[in-house]
Amino acid sequence: MLEVAWDQVRRNRGAAGVDGETIEAIEARGALGFLLELREELISEGYRPQPVRRVFIPKPDGRQRPLGIPGVKDRVAQAAVRIVIEPLFEASFRPGSYGFRPKRGVKQAIYDIRKWVTYGYDKVIDLDLKSYFDTISHELLMKLLERRVRDPRVLRLIRRWLRAGVMHHGVREETLIGSPQGAVISPLLSNIYLHPLDLYWEREVKATKMVRYADDLVVLCRWKPPETYMPKLRQFLARLRVTVNEDKTRIVAAREGFDFLGVHFRKQPTRRDPQRSFCYCWPSRRSMQRIRDKVKAILDRNMLPSLKEKLDQLNPVLRGWSAYFNWLNSAQHFRKVDQYVKFKLRRWLQAKHQRRRRAFWKTPLAYWREAGLYVIQGRIVHTS
Repeated sequence: MLEVAWDQVRRNRGAAGVDGETIEAIEARGALGFLLELREELISEGYRPQPVRRVFIPKPDGRQRPLGIPGVKDRVAQAAVRIVIEPLFEASFRPGSYGFRPKRGVKQAIYDIRKWVTYGYDKVIDLDLKSYFDTISHELLMKLLERRVRDPRVLRLIRRWLRAGVMHHGVREETLIGSPQGAVISPLLSNIYLHPLDLYWEREVKATKMVRYADDLVVLCRWKPPETYMPKLRQFLARLRVTVNEDKTRIVAAREGFDFLGVHFRKQPTRRDPQRSFCYCWPSRRSMQRIRDKVKAILDRNMLPSLKEKLDQLNPVLRGWSAYFNWLNSAQHFRKVDQYVKFKLRRWLQAKHQRRRRAFWKTPLAYWREAGLYVIQGRIVHTS
């Protein structure tokens, strides 16, 4: 089991924890000895996790998201425990939960939202949870774990990971609540913690559909106004000791449009039959701005690299972004991204060769394609 867990951690190539030990260093001295040592610590119950290393990554709204990076040894141990206990909980997770689950993901969540909105569930509660991972109650989480996990040694391991603390600027901080984002086992724990909400909503609240991806969720309503469901939602979340972010939570009609998982959903009449409506989806404004920022960051750097080196940096970004949206109604947005990429490439070539303003301005798209640019225009995949 530790060998399987090690393979998963090694493929992810994560950063080092507070001890500074990297995956490359472990491979250099031999992974087998590392795993045998960890196995002995787990069997003898002498294993003690290290505090996670606190790092911050920027969010699209200008704020910073805190992440906790465990050490490699802790990540391997967490991956092994997750492999063992995940099937126990996966058997009871509800169909409306899509985040960080086997054979489920963003595409299925987007597809289901589009389907239900088209079928008439077109009044939407776009709910945002305030600092969800930082407010998870250890007491409630352990009670939920104890419903399926009986081995006290496994429960003790999870409790130690939750209380391992955070190392920030050389100072260790206690973690009395919360589960660090960045830990291998945190996505599973977050799904276990919100599973009672999925179960309650499916059994007790009719004529609605809840779609949840980790801590991001929307409630799609059909007959009653969404305002009638908000008291029940707030009441149950209060029982879980989770706070609703009132500033970002809103009630909206699907005809006005709403964003979820980087996609903008909007229900509008079809071209062939104006009497019928369909939920169309395309990249949200934030997703469009994010890809422009990434392109700008690559092409606005120093002028030393060649065009080929620039395209080698740019193509993986364009390929990954387009793969996320290429099955949606994104043709117009793909053209806009290609136009922006061509504009920035022309400006980069002008600055590199110190040419006048209109130099390279009439360079056709075929030129960039032949140069090796990954052009996303025309890469829409038509799905049923």
